[in-house]
Amino acid sequence: MTNSADRLRLNILFETISDDAFREVREKLIEKRYPAGEIILEDNTDGEDLFLILEGRVKILKQTKTGEERMLALLHAGDFFGELELIDGRPRSARVIALEECIVYIMGKHDFNQLLYRDHPFALRVMQVLSLRLRASNNHFIRELERNTQASLSELRKLEQLIEATKNVNSTLDLDKLLKIILDTALKIVDGDRGTLYLVDESKGELWSKVFIGKERVTIKLPIGKGIAGYVAATGETINLEDAYLDPRFNPRIDKKTGYRTATVLCMPLKNKEDKIVGVLQLLNKHRGLFSRDDENFIRALSIHAAIAIENARLYESEKEYQQMREEVRLAAKIQLELLPKSAPKVGGYDIAGKSIPAKVVGGDYFDFIPINDNRLAICLGDVSGKGLPASLLMANLQATLRGQSFGDCSPSDCLIRSNKLLFRSTSSDKFVTVVYGLLDTSQHTFRYSNAGHDNPFLISADKSITRLRAGGIVLGIMDGFSFEEETFEIKPGDFIVIYSDGITEAMNTKEDMFGEDRLAVILIEHSYNSAQQIIDAVLDAVRKFAGNAPQSDDMTIVVVKRNS
Repeated sequence: MTNSADRLRLNILFETISDDAFREVREKLIEKRYPAGEIILEDNTDGEDLFLILEGRVKILKQTKTGEERMLALLHAGDFFGELELIDGRPRSARVIALEECIVYIMGKHDFNQLLYRDHPFALRVMQVLSLRLRASNNHFIRELERNTQASLSELRKLEQLIEATKNVNSTLDLDKLLKIILDTALKIVDGDRGTLYLVDESKGELWSKVFIGKERVTIKLPIGKGIAGYVAATGETINLEDAYLDPRFNPRIDKKTGYRTATVLCMPLKNKEDKIVGVLQLLNKHRGLFSRDDENFIRALSIHAAIAIENARLYESEKEYQQMREEVRLAAKIQLELLPKSAPKVGGYDIAGKSIPAKVVGGDYFDFIPINDNRLAICLGDVSGKGLPASLLMANLQATLRGQSFGDCSPSDCLIRSNKLLFRSTSSDKFVTVVYGLLDTSQHTFRYSNAGHDNPFLISADKSITRLRAGGIVLGIMDGFSFEEETFEIKPGDFIVIYSDGITEAMNTKEDMFGEDRLAVILIEHSYNSAQQIIDAVLDAVRKFAGNAPQSDDMTIVVVKRNS
């Protein structure tokens, strides 16, 4: 026999047949060669040949319904395949591919059946091999089943851990507590030693976190793009290092400062449901081995819930701050309201009223009635630059300043000069005040006033003629050492003075038309016979009707001083 025949004689199928029987079979076998990677048999095709491997290896593959291809067996020289189709007459049940260059000998179905029927040892050998393969297949199936069961149990444990972790990260809205819970949960899951949870501050382009250095809890900040965590925040990539010191992005300075030795690092982004990075989780030194792909997958699943919990906590903190701010503004409005006169003064022969409506909860307009003595009453109305809380604080400063200068024999111009000096020294250059300050002498029936850059008040005479009160100077708080003019005039029975802020004349409707001084003058003339309070109500009602649905854009304040007799 030739060398190939000698080797073929060693095939497991021919171990029990006689030499004569082998020589008879050998003469009928056909040699064929297959290069590596070639498909020898295709799944679910008809076949009537038995393949005997002389050289090389083949792999038996089966494709699952999910499209995954599983290897059922790896056959070497001296083995065979294709026997089942010859025995049961059904299509091929798997694909066979040459793993490397192969030489096989092919036996036809007719020759195989003849040998099977007449050669009892051969038939027995076929049964033995099939039995062994069946046992191997059973064992493989059991091992796969056990492996799948273990994998399923492992996945179940991970899901249980994830559910528990999700409960933990949703257990509080306190941001500091939440960050600690997320970090502790992540370290427990991946068996890490230490870690840091950074949050992204987009406005500053940096990461921040609170950590303990010794016993002191401090805030650390890191520019986005710098270091391992900064790189992850900038790129959204996951970094898994086996040795941190071999990565140029790692900064060993903290290790040197604390005496800690960083080895393995798992650094991953925390992304919200919009896939936006809201933080970075950096875990150090897995206790056993290296951080695995499973660790990455688990942290990635946790990060979605963690990111949502962080955003909820931030919203909660913002809401708390907003509510606290609202309460502070409410208290400020209450205090400001208490600074304004609670009622108009009762002065014989005169009808006096005033009202202020802020555009916001607190405002920058101010009016006051300050008794000087039995016969003199200081009347002032001011408007500070800006609106809201800053304006209200400056308004309170203005009130304190004017009240401090009003007592004694202080003329309106002197009062404004002194107030201007104090405000110039105590306020910034972009803050200023307009104010009308007047002294009503009820014994002489005179009004002595000075105007610091404010809208010129109206003097409506009993005969309905209109005079504008223009004496004064510039606004307060922008130039030191400025002198103010003043003027004194007699108030006759039926005359009344109207001091107002520009929130009235500059009120706009939806067409952006302003109410204006002309409309104000018409209202004053039409209601000149009414009481001071009725005049104020008429003006404010006319402004509201004019503005319609347009929002109030500025504080509105008005004071009316009317001589009855």
